[in-house]
Amino acid sequence: MKTRFNVTAGSTLAMLLLSGSLVLSGCSGDNDDAQKAAETSQSSQNTMAVKQPEPEATPKATLEPEVVIEKVEEQVKQAEEAVAETVEKAEAMTKEVVEDAQAAVEASTETASAGVNGQQAYSTCIGCHGANGEGGVGPQLNNQAPADIVAKLEKYKAGEQMGPMTGMMAPMAQGLSSEQMEAIAAFIGAK
Repeated sequence: MKTRFNVTAGSTLAMLLLSGSLVLSGCSGDNDDAQKAAETSQSSQNTMAVKQPEPEATPKATLEPEVVIEKVEEQVKQAEEAVAETVEKAEAMTKEVVEDAQAAVEASTETASAGVNGQQAYSTCIGCHGANGEGGVGPQLNNQAPADIVAKLEKYKAGEQMGPMTGMMAPMAQGLSSEQMEAIAAFIGAK
């Protein structure tokens, strides 16, 4: 029985020690949790107790009528300058178009007064002298004065010998009236 007592007494003693340590560790944990809860509670009370500063009201920008009026007047002035510049450009372009149209009307009036279209009358000459009188088989005409062209055509029509091309030009000139000769010369002179 001696061994039994020792085992039982030893087991009991070990259990007591173990129980005591568990109780002590459990108590210390409770104190820690309680202490932490108390600290948290106190810190939240401290946070709540601190008065937060009121947000500062930012001053509203006031519109000063004088400043607004000045800005509007400046924008109006810039717009007026831009419009004036555009009008000047438009007037210059219109003047050019009008001058070109007047020149074209004058040129067509000269040929129309004779009742002859210079471009149409020249259409039989294109094959040898080129579409713009630049020359080809025949000589260049757009570098000659209109009066010279008319004088040469009249000589061909009269049958005068003008050079190696007289045989070809005489029949062509025979079919032209004085008005047609002038219209052809004016048409080529405008090129």
